Parts: sequence; C-alpha cells; structure tokens
Amino acid sequence: MPDTILRSAADRLDPQVIAMNEAAVRLGAAPADPLSLPLAEARAAAERYHAFLNGPAPLPADVMEVTAEGPAGPLALRLYRPAGRGTERLPVLVYFHGGGFVVNSVDTHDGLLRLLARHAGAVVCAVRYSLAPERRFPHQHEEALAALRWVATAGAAQGIDPERIAVGGDSAGANLALGLALAARAPGAPRVSFGLLFYGMFAHDFDTLSHRRFGDGRYGLTTERMRWYWRQYLGDATPDDPRAAPLLADLRGLPPLLLLAADLDCLRDDTLRLAERLAEAGVPHRLAVYDGLPHSFATATRLVDRAQDAVLQAALALRRHLNA
Repeated sequence: MPDTILRSAADRLDPQVIAMNEAAVRLGAAPADPLSLPLAEARAAAERYHAFLNGPAPLPADVMEVTAEGPAGPLALRLYRPAGRGTERLPVLVYFHGGGFVVNSVDTHDGLLRLLARHAGAVVCAVRYSLAPERRFPHQHEEALAALRWVATAGAAQGIDPERIAVGGDSAGANLALGLALAARAPGAPRVSFGLLFYGMFAHDFDTLSHRRFGDGRYGLTTERMRWYWRQYLGDATPDDPRAAPLLADLRGLPPLLLLAADLDCLRDDTLRLAERLAEAGVPHRLAVYDGLPHSFATATRLVDRAQDAVLQAALALRRHLNA
C-alpha cells in the first residue's frame, strides 16, 4: 500500500503531546506497559494516567448507570446525556472504549464521552464490556450486540430515539463498533445509521508500513504490545474470523463511516486499509489522518488542542448524520 502521508523528520510529535507526557511523568501518572507489570497493576496505572488526562473538572452532563441483559449476566452501561436537555428524545452513540481489550474502562474515557455527548447533541451509551484475558473473543462481540439491543428496545424510556443509532469507539473499541455495524446488517437487527471509528485495531496483521515505522515505542503504542493484546483477546480463536478482524469482512451495506487515524501510530495502516476496502465496497466514508498525533489522542483533548479539534469535528459530523 502506498504511504501517502509519510514524512522523514523524527520530531514531528505535537509539542503539546510532549508536554503532556512530561507532566504525566512528573506527577507519577505515566502509563504503564502491561508487558512489564502484573496485569492488575497495569490496569490501575492506566486508570491513574487517564484520571490525569481527564482532569479535576469534567464537562457537565447528566449521567446514569443502567443495566442490560448480557450474554452471561448483567451488562453495565453508562448513559451520558447533554446537560440541560431534559427528557427530550435524542439520538444515541453506542461507544466502546479502547485499551487493547485488556486495559481501560468507561471511567478512563469519561472526558471524551462527555465531550462527544455535548457537541454531538446525543446520548452516549458507553458499554462496560468485559476485559481479556478473563473473557475472550467472541464474548465482547456478543456484549456489543446486547448493548445495541438494549438501546433499540429499552432506550426510549431513557430519552433515546431508537431510530437514530450510531456506533463508535477507539482502538479496540473501534474494532467492536465496526463489528457491531457489520452485525446490524442482519435482517431484524436494529438499524445503525452512522459509525465513528478512532484509530482502530481492525486486523491481526503486523507486517504493515506503520508497524515497521512507528511500532518501536517512540510514540507510545508498540507492535510488541499489539501482538500481546491480540493474544489476550483471541486465545485459541482464529485471527481470521471477520468478527474479530472486521477488516477481513464483506463490508458492503455498511452505513456511512468517519475514520480518524493518528499519523504517528503503528495502527495507522489498519485505518488506511479499511478506507481502501470501504471504497471498493461502495461504502460512503470519510478519512482524516492527524499529523503529529499518536495513538489514543482522543482521550487527550483537555491538554492537546489538535486532539480536541479532531474530536469536535467528529462530534459535529455525528450530529449532522444523526439529525439528517
């Protein structure tokens, strides 16, 4: 695949990202590598790091915890409703957080979810899906389907318009969101009208230009860690199952999608390849690649202006599609 956005300078990282990383280290909140720590400690470190990113003063929103029927018991959902919208029926974004299926939570993404709800003018239904390796594929995919069913059948009681549903996610969450959009094509499934995908992990493939160029850890996420994440998620399952690797699926019939990629990201080419396959399948989509930003920029909006600009543009696109 031709690399149309490659540049040679090694210091292109946005200066605000550099300052953010330095501040996290000074405060003892730097993200930990789950390959070098016990998993419980790595998860706790991820929560501390994202608490630093989110900051002490969250954007106002009406927040409610609800429960859906999941594939193996209750499935917790958190609803973010734009503040001041009362009981007005609003469109909904069903959102899945990133973290390689192994770390992070709805709490780590709280700032992002509030920002999306406010500027999209939509309820954001954040799914507390199970983490690997305690639960492995396809359990998370089945939980995503359960969340979609809840939105379509029970969401109206919470001021959700079941006729205006979008799906979204970042990294591993983008994988789940795309898989859910694919599953929603089935007869009788709730209709998904839009998808918002931040720097997704869409295929078990590490032989890409972006992995070779950016997978050494200079910009955060590494190829070695991605291999490990996939092992935790898949276990003995085949990596070619299109529910696990939606890049390999038949993409025809998907709703319009907005794809956002980070230039300095070993997963960048997952998104570029998805854009190519969507074009071949005739799926309406838009691709935006953000220079100077690393993986996970969407949770850094409080500290990185260009990350906030990207998320706000995504939220406005979501608003336009859900209110068309």
